[in-house]
Amino acid sequence: MPNSHLTRLLIDARENNRPLDKESSFEVPRSKDEADAVQLAVIRHFGSIAGYKVFQVEDKDGCWGAIPAPRVMEATSAPVNVAVPMRVEAEIAFRFKDGLPARADGIAYNAGEVWAAVGEAFAAFELLDNRYPFLSAPDPLFVRADSMGNYGLVFGEGVADWRELVKADVAVKLEIGGRTVVDQRGGHPAGDPAHPLTWLANALAGTDHPIKAGDVVTTGAFGGPHPVQPGERAVAKIEGFAPIEFTCD
Repeated sequence: MPNSHLTRLLIDARENNRPLDKESSFEVPRSKDEADAVQLAVIRHFGSIAGYKVFQVEDKDGCWGAIPAPRVMEATSAPVNVAVPMRVEAEIAFRFKDGLPARADGIAYNAGEVWAAVGEAFAAFELLDNRYPFLSAPDPLFVRADSMGNYGLVFGEGVADWRELVKADVAVKLEIGGRTVVDQRGGHPAGDPAHPLTWLANALAGTDHPIKAGDVVTTGAFGGPHPVQPGERAVAKIEGFAPIEFTCD
């Protein structure tokens, strides 16, 4: 098991819905590959990979965090059982209908091919859990090892004909506990929320976990993360998509 001590600490933190102990001693991963190996070992402890979060802009290198199947949840009127305190982000996420494994000739996928493999898009909440509140500026490789702070993903009703709806100037509103915390047009870190999909598909194609049919991918927040407390209802309205809501339990 890569960096086995850190892996065990992160598994324990997730299983018990608590942050790492301030006195915990561990080595920060020495490379991106080691950080990814840690997060995969942690995620696979809880089940199969059902999706990813990805951050990538322009033509730069990006980073991803894997999400286990039990933490990809459909939004309903019933409370979602999550650890608290939690932070939430309003995002557009995508579900793939086709897998994108490595090609025999090694040629990378282009954007058109990746988008054609997407079956639907929907409004989503990414749930974030700070498992290291005692670190004011955690090492990026440590954050990467912890699936980029992801706790889970709550998704809404899908739209198959999504391409014209997913645009740089889409209007987004996020309310938490009756308070409006995001009300803006555009502002996605990548501009076009679909842009990071191509980088991610090619980054994963050569691994043992390429994009597969059914995977859900969320690509970044509109308006950043916001805290949600027990009993509070979060509502996101993203232009062109059905509103999505959940109550933090």
